[in-house]
Amino acid sequence: MLRFIIIILVFCSTNSLAEKRLGPENFKELSNLGYNKKDAYADDYSKTNAYWFKLEEHLKVRPKYLALLSQKMTMNGKVNVNQHIYNSKHHFFGDKKSKCIGKKGLVVGPLNLQKCEFLKPAIIDDTDLTKITFANMALDHCNETKVKNLKDEEGKILKIKDAKKCTIKFINFSKYEFAKVLKKVGKSADQPKKKSKLKKNVDFEKLKKQCKDLGFKPKTEKFGECVLKLLENSN
Repeated sequence: MLRFIIIILVFCSTNSLAEKRLGPENFKELSNLGYNKKDAYADDYSKTNAYWFKLEEHLKVRPKYLALLSQKMTMNGKVNVNQHIYNSKHHFFGDKKSKCIGKKGLVVGPLNLQKCEFLKPAIIDDTDLTKITFANMALDHCNETKVKNLKDEEGKILKIKDAKKCTIKFINFSKYEFAKVLKKVGKSADQPKKKSKLKKNVDFEKLKKQCKDLGFKPKTEKFGECVLKLLENSN
């Protein structure tokens, strides 16, 4: 009987976790937070077009995580702060072959003259993906991928230059915790003589020293990321 009750509890808890996945019912709340109603991933769009995702499409696949990233850049001569959406069910790190949709052209013997109409990330299983891993992937892609030949839906070239570092504003409905940790680490580094209230619970100085010993430069994103990982492990 006890075993049966445990199985029921596990089943119910699994279902409740599944229900927490994002879906179309979350559209209004996410759009109110500033999530774009249309967005395209950074990529090299030479000889192809970008696929512009609607927010509804992101939610339709019920992702585990949906991140909103912010990036300052100059677009068509005007300085903008652009918002980018990253979906945990999208393989945005995939190669062009995996993203190619709407192939056009002929295959003549050994010659493949087909070209992609759009580049669109494939759907992947994000069940085992952790929030910190997803956050790192989104930041790496946003910061490292150079945008080339991006056009809007009307076919107008969007000339992008002076792109700054990407930062995460939200993951799902919450402000990304990493920003808080990085802020605390930075404050502590700027004011080493002042006692931090955090030390009552967490020895940030010890965590910072460990990260410094590992070769991370203080007050950088990677340094803060290291502190966050050590903090999670200590908890």
